[in-house]
Parts: sequence; structure tokens; C-alpha cells
Amino acid sequence: LHTRDLSVGSITRFLQTYPDYPFVEELVDDYKAASMVLLPFRRDGKWGFLDDTGTERIKAEYEWVEPFIGGQAVVGRDGLAGTINRLGRVVVPVAYDLVMDPAEGTSTVERDGRAGAVDRNGELVVPMMYEDVGYFSEGLAFAVKDGAYGYIDPRGGVAVPFRYEAAGTFHNGLAVVKQQGAYGVVDTRGNVVLPMEHEWVEDLTGPAARVRKAGRMGLVDRYGQELLEAKYTHIGPFVDGLALVVDDRKAGYVDQRGTLVVPLQYEAGDGITTWGDPHRGYMRVQQNGRRCLIDRTGRTVLPCQYAEIGPPGRYTPVRRRGKWGYADQRGDLVVPERYDQAGEMIDGLARVRNGDHFGVIDSTGREVTPLLYARLERAAHGLWTAGTGAGLGVVDGTGKERTALVYDAVQVETPTVVRVERDDRIGYIDLDSGRFIWREPGFGDEPE
Repeated sequence: LHTRDLSVGSITRFLQTYPDYPFVEELVDDYKAASMVLLPFRRDGKWGFLDDTGTERIKAEYEWVEPFIGGQAVVGRDGLAGTINRLGRVVVPVAYDLVMDPAEGTSTVERDGRAGAVDRNGELVVPMMYEDVGYFSEGLAFAVKDGAYGYIDPRGGVAVPFRYEAAGTFHNGLAVVKQQGAYGVVDTRGNVVLPMEHEWVEDLTGPAARVRKAGRMGLVDRYGQELLEAKYTHIGPFVDGLALVVDDRKAGYVDQRGTLVVPLQYEAGDGITTWGDPHRGYMRVQQNGRRCLIDRTGRTVLPCQYAEIGPPGRYTPVRRRGKWGYADQRGDLVVPERYDQAGEMIDGLARVRNGDHFGVIDSTGREVTPLLYARLERAAHGLWTAGTGAGLGVVDGTGKERTALVYDAVQVETPTVVRVERDDRIGYIDLDSGRFIWREPGFGDEPE
């Protein structure tokens, strides 16, 4: 019962609680199963799971499956949903219209227009008596009863009465609620922390939150105290402890104490809400129609001489005279301005484009992947999905094509396994060998 969801976390917690459990060999086998890579596969229109060697692990008997999250995967059969563990055993009975992803060991379930919740072992712990139940956070979830919102605990007990028009998730002991058409904030006992007098209130996930009143924005702290008067045109999200502030045509930056650490002395250029947020401790600003880069102290890193500046970092994309290059943190141009488009430099690699073709360069400007591809997107594990007129495939960080570029869709699953799709058939390729570990009947014999 304790490890029925077959997740690494539940097995570890069980061993910590019961260190003298005599059948450790069973738990070792469970732990191995919990650590397996499981990939969805389809046979005769039904879905199951196989491992990264292509061995069937869970029989294909479901109408649909979702990827594993932790120890469980949501599956469907006969029009209903439930979950299975990594050994294929049912955890949440396949008896619901909807099973949401778990949060704090509890999953919301819905059936016949009613919602409740099950625990990590599939037991119904919140009765199916609500119109909606949200995700549990800090031991509470919003619920809807007779059209009103309140909060319940993981056993269905009412923690905050049902008296709101809308309610959000708890963060740091606080949640945003709506009453009589206005938003405010309450604590876990329902005490009002911020009065219901705002047009919008941001979730209090940090020391400060944005609010809007009378069409203007300001900041409050987690105690409901005003940090920045609601008089600004725009305040962006906090990134690295700073947020963009716009007052009509002027822009600066505020910290989470409400102090304008960069005064409103820069121009609020066109589209500033899309490019003006802090990034990696730097801010893009504008003077006299030209873009510059400053650090969190306000020191100029790149002078105001660029038409555009891309996402900042050790090497920052910059555009002048219609072309993009890269500048370092001293302001020196390390990659000449010769590209029509230049992306963020991450781990020493960046996507660039000239005309209709994409490639990848390193921080010296060397083209590690030639500009040959009509499509090129960064994927997981240092790989890229690339495409030509013939189809899609996978390219690595050295520019080597790791699969043929002939597929309708590709998805990197692990550092060595890629899912490919063609003509509505799926398969999995092992990148080390370049061979299929499994493919659906009818996939075809395309080159690998």
C-alpha cells in the first residue's frame, strides 16, 4: 500500500520509515522498475509502454496513454481514465472522466460533472461532491460548491468557507480570491490580507506581487502592504529579483522591496513589454532610439548603438545595419554582424539564419551546423530537431545528423532515444546505433 504508486520517492520514504523491512529484495526490484524509461507504443490501435531497449513492459490494452509523471501514467479505456504504475498495475481505477496530474500526493478526479480527489494509492479521499477541485498546494486546494469557491484539505474538510466568485492556488500561505467583482488575498484561515479592491492581483509566489487598480499597476508585499503605488502603465514579472517598470514613455527597474534601483530614465521603446524584462542579470534599455545593455547596478555593458539586442548573456546577439552578430560582456564584437537572425547563445551554441536557412554557430562564430535547414529547433540533451523539404530529423551539437531527415515529427525522449513519426505511424530510434529499437507495423523501411 505504501509504495503502490511505484515512484522512487515513495519507495525511499518507505525505507526511511521502516528500515527493518525484511523483504528488501522486493523493494530493489520495485526501485529498478521505478527508474525505468518507459515509452508509449501502439499495437492494433491500443497503447502500452516499452523500455528504451524496445522490450514491451506494459501490454498495449489502452485507448490512449500519457507519459509517466513520477510513478504513474494516466491511461484511458472504454472512454474513462485512471492511472497505472510502472509495472502496469492499476493505481487510480479506470473509472473517471478526468484524472489530473498529482500534486502533493493527491490527484483531482472528475466523473459525471462532479469532482473529488484520490491519494497516491488511488483511494478516494475527497468525496465526489464538488463542481471543481484545483491542485493541492500547501495542504489546500480550491473547490467549487453551488457556484461558490472555498478551500478544502486533502481529506475533504472545509478549511475556508465557500464564499468567493473565484479562487487561486496557495503560495507562501496566501491565495488570490475574487469577491463582489474585485480581487484580494486571503491566508489559509480565510483572513483578508489584501482587501478586495483590485482589478487583478498576481499570485504571491515571492516577496512582492503586482496589482492593478483603475488601469494602473503597482506592487504589494506578502503582508498586503503597498510597496509601489499603483500608478504605472506596466510592471513586468520579477526576474532575478528585478522587474521592468514603465510610466507612459519612460522605463526603469524596481526590486522586490519596491525601490527603483534603475530610475525611470530610459525610453519605453516599441514592444518594450516583450524585450525589456531582465535576463540573466542584465537589462535591455533604449536611449535616443538605440538599444543598450546595462547590469543590475545600472552600469552600461553595451553602449546605446544598436537597433536591437537579443537575450543577454556571456555573448549577446546585437543588430546593426540590418544584420545580427554577437558581442561579449566587454562590448567587443566577437561574431561579425552577418546574419538575418540570431538566437540566444546557450552553452556556447546559438541558432542563426540567413535567408530561409538555419544553422548553429559557436561562441567563436564557427558554423558547427551549416546553414542548410529550413527548420531548426533546440531540443533536449544538447540535440536539435532539423528539417528540410524531405522531412525532420535530429542533429547533435557538432552538426552531425543523428537520424535521417525524413520524418513528419520527431521528439527527443532521452539522450539516446528519439521518437519519430511518419504517415501516422511511430517508432523509436537508438541514436548510438542509428537503428530502430521498435517501430509500429506499417512504418516502412526508410533509411535510418
